[in-house]
Amino acid sequence: MKKLYFLFFWFSLAAFPLLGRSPVVLMKELERATSPQRKLELYNLISEYYREVDPKQTVLYGQKAAELAQKINNKKQLGSAYNNISIGHYWLNNLIQASEYTYKALRIREELHDSIGMASSYNALGNIHRGQENYEKSLAFFQKALNIGQRINRKKTISTSLNNLGATYELMKQPQKALDYYLQVKEINAKDGDQYDQALSDLNLGNIYFLLGKKDKAFAHLYNSLAISEDIRNEINKLYIYRALAQIHLSEKEYAKAANQAKKSLEISRQVPSPEGVKEASMLLNEIYLAQKNYQAAHHYLMLHTAYKDSLQNRLQSEAQAEMHAKYELEKKDAENHRLRVEQELQEEKLHQKELIQYATGVLLLMSLVLAYVFFKGRRRAKITNKQLSDFNLVILEKNQDIHQQKEELEKLNHQKDLLFSIIAHDLRSPLISLQSLLQLLAMGKLPQEKLDRFVKELDTQQQNTISLLDNLLVWAKIQMKGVSLEPEPLQLRELVEQNFRLLQPQAQKKGISLQNNVSEELWALVDEETLKLVFRNLISNSIKFCHEGAVVEIMAEPLDENQLVVTVKDCGVGISPENQLKLFGANNFKEKGTANEKGNGLGLMLCKEFIEKNGGDIWVESEVGIGTRFHFTVPSCQVLEQDDNFTPSPEEQESLV
Repeated sequence: MKKLYFLFFWFSLAAFPLLGRSPVVLMKELERATSPQRKLELYNLISEYYREVDPKQTVLYGQKAAELAQKINNKKQLGSAYNNISIGHYWLNNLIQASEYTYKALRIREELHDSIGMASSYNALGNIHRGQENYEKSLAFFQKALNIGQRINRKKTISTSLNNLGATYELMKQPQKALDYYLQVKEINAKDGDQYDQALSDLNLGNIYFLLGKKDKAFAHLYNSLAISEDIRNEINKLYIYRALAQIHLSEKEYAKAANQAKKSLEISRQVPSPEGVKEASMLLNEIYLAQKNYQAAHHYLMLHTAYKDSLQNRLQSEAQAEMHAKYELEKKDAENHRLRVEQELQEEKLHQKELIQYATGVLLLMSLVLAYVFFKGRRRAKITNKQLSDFNLVILEKNQDIHQQKEELEKLNHQKDLLFSIIAHDLRSPLISLQSLLQLLAMGKLPQEKLDRFVKELDTQQQNTISLLDNLLVWAKIQMKGVSLEPEPLQLRELVEQNFRLLQPQAQKKGISLQNNVSEELWALVDEETLKLVFRNLISNSIKFCHEGAVVEIMAEPLDENQLVVTVKDCGVGISPENQLKLFGANNFKEKGTANEKGNGLGLMLCKEFIEKNGGDIWVESEVGIGTRFHFTVPSCQVLEQDDNFTPSPEEQESLV
């Protein structure tokens, strides 16, 4: 129930000015407003209203308020706008942006000596650090806010700060300290708080008493909070209260009551709507029905929980994609604006040239005596202008080339992003879902031993594939961040092949496949060890994957010329069609299951090409369907001189080495 602790903070900032003011009323008033000052106030009020209802709208109207506040130089309202934007980003889980705008608001409020606003900013910073589990920093900011509230004797600020301190200690698993702060909040709200504050105070006390095992007191405070929340029609509070009541009844094994309260929380969550509330309530109902051994109902609510969880993940992924697309469009727009500015400068220069020519013509007609002089100056000026025009044309050409290159890079990045999301969504998620299903079946005790053995074997295979995928993803991510630097060194190819054979021997044994190392011990390559290991690992693993049982995978090498070696990984597997060979090493490569239904992700061969080229070589494939495949790649060769064990340096040489 962590969200409860944050509710008090946001409501305490926004509830009072918005009582009885619906967004429809505020929007109509905004349409009628003519004064910039009134429009600014309404933008901030609308932004405050949407804080928990629709955080994106909070950010949108906060930005409108900030632009208008800067235009009319209203610093106090600008601080409020930045505060609203930070809260919107907080609820969108953009903690870096939330922190940035909170500090902007704090600087303005410090400049204006706005004590109430400064306390609000300190509370916001405390909440941000608490969301990042930086509890010590969080407590320090809440204490600063409390000190200001006590200094100016503002009950609202004191109440908010005390409540935030209590919530932090509750997260730090110090419930007694949390209770002490919540009781202080309760005392203040009983005298000076409104019904919103009283309801939230009782809600927090109900939760903390439940954690302390004092369930009678927990019931009393929760039902008191429920009565107030129903009176003020606060549906958000009610969905948390019903969920808390259900948890207490579940701990008492009062399953019917627990299910009834949890269903109320679920129904309200659907009406609000609150996807997070639906997800939590459905998981609680799953626990209740599992305790009753009603597996059909438990499964129903588990599926509902999973559906809402997946929908939230999909929404976050869609938002990430939209953000990347928006960034792409913004960069594209900036490039287009730059091009238009250059063209405008060129047009102005052409117009200026035209005016000069007209002026020269007039002078020729009126002043025939200075014809030669004017002609000379005009021609010289024309040459300079033409050179400038030529230079401008070159600049435009270069800019167009830059824009085209940036477009291609952005499209490539966008495609790589799609590939990464696809791999994470399918290749990583599938084994985790299989493991989750197995654990649920084990928890229910419904899985026979023979099926368990089969599932464990399948999970072991999926786990090995997942580890290989994660290795490739890590290296691929380093490439995209320019994080891979090669360190070429002399390496014996035969030993490098043996290392990879030992690593992949278990995979080969499962299919009865033999691994043959036909590389001479005399062949040395000047390459980066880690990247060449990855190349061998991916190529050998692919050969095993597409070979039938009892087949042979062979590696051989020979000099290509004085400076290069050519290495071949040969198998007698299913082979690759000519059209698929063209796709092997690109970002748009195909994915095909192995002879034992092994899955691939299409990333390995792309990395092989990347690393072979970075090591100064080339890679290609020869294959026939039904006969087998041969992957060839070249690497720089080197000569390793044998060391003379009987060599002894002279005394002068020994002294120079010291």
